[in-house]
This record gives sequence, structure tokens and C-alpha cells, in this order.
Amino acid sequence: MSIRGRKFIDFLRYNVPFLSGSTSAPIHKTSYWDAIYQDSFVFEWGVQPKILGDELMGLQKGPTCVLGAGTSVLGSELAQRGFKPLVQCDFSPEIVKKREKEDVPFKLADATKTEDLKSLLAFLEVKQFQNIVDKGLIDGLYLGGETSSLLISDVISSCSHVLTPNTGTLSFVSFSPPKHMVPLLGKNAPLAFKIDCREIADPPIYLYEMRVREEKRRRTVHQKHQDKTRKRNQKRR
Repeated sequence: MSIRGRKFIDFLRYNVPFLSGSTSAPIHKTSYWDAIYQDSFVFEWGVQPKILGDELMGLQKGPTCVLGAGTSVLGSELAQRGFKPLVQCDFSPEIVKKREKEDVPFKLADATKTEDLKSLLAFLEVKQFQNIVDKGLIDGLYLGGETSSLLISDVISSCSHVLTPNTGTLSFVSFSPPKHMVPLLGKNAPLAFKIDCREIADPPIYLYEMRVREEKRRRTVHQKHQDKTRKRNQKRR
């Protein structure tokens, strides 16, 4: 997607919300991605893995998870740079089936579900992730129209529950600046994370680094998110 195209989407989202919701693809459905991944190809969203790898070298190394890995080689790039043990995940059974025999582990998991991310901790036999890295999932969900805010806040909540307190970091890339992206992270995100953002490419691509805060505060935020989810589900009944 071009920077001009993203600016147009940003404009629609914040000025003509009903249009942004009606023109989005069903990117929150596994069937949508399963159909795409039936073809063999490598696609790198936003920025090349080497560039992102360079930007992340200042992070503390340790157990690492790559979210929404798709066909990207980011996982291999980070593993070579010492981010280990490392697991990649995606919620599309089609791409997992194609990549599960690679050297870098590739597992089926939905990042909006805390239990799925906990299963990845169990797979690596670790208690928490030091790093969670995303090069396309959150930014892709941003394009999902009406469901964007709910799904993105679900991802943020899940990550807050499996990252190491005080030092664990969620890093993700987006074409959208903070004034458009941060509000979609959920109103409790600033309570659970210290959020930093910087440009890493020209034209601008933004790297968000969210360092999880201390454990007591994190539990409080997670409980608030659970309460919100419970109320949302009750309204649907």
C-alpha cells in the first residue's frame, strides 16, 4: 500500500467512518487468508525484515514471538540475530500447514486470544515472552473497518498478559502515525504499556515499541479488558 493510499484511509476512518467500514476486506476471517495463502509467494508488509531487524537490535534478547507471520521471513531474520528461543504464529491453518516444517517453529495461534499465546509459551517451555514482534497483523487489522478497534485492543490485551513485566516489549510496524493508530490500541493501552514511536523509513513507516509496565498494573488492565469483553458478549445475546 502506498503512503498516499494510507493517508486516504486515515482520512476516511476519522472523517467518514461508515465508508471505511463498508469498503474493508474481511481480514479478520481465516477463510480470507486461507484463500490468499493457497498460492505460493513471499510478501513483506511495510518494511523489509533486515531493516526492521536493525531497528530492533537495541531490545533485550530472550523468548520471542512473531505475530501474524504469514509468508514473511522476519522470524528467520530475528533468530539469526539472537532473538531466541523464537516461535512464529498465524491464525491461518493454510499457511501454518505450508510452513510448520521450517527450521524456525511456526504454530497456529490467534493473537486476539490470550490462551493461544500462552500455548506458544508452553511450546517454547518458557514462562513469558521478552519480545513480541509484529510486522503486519495490527496494521492489517487497522484496515478492517468497524471491527478494527475491538480486534486490535484484543491483541494488545493478549500480549500484555504474556510479556515479561517492566522489560517485555511489543514492537509493531504501521503506515499510520500515532494520532491515528494509538486511539485504536484501546483506552487501557497507555496504562499497560509505555508507548514509544519513531519513523524508520522515508516515506514514513512507523515503528511502535510498547514496553509492558509492572505486573500489578498489568493485571488491572487485563481485568478491565475482560469486563469490557464480557459486556460486549452479553449485548450480542
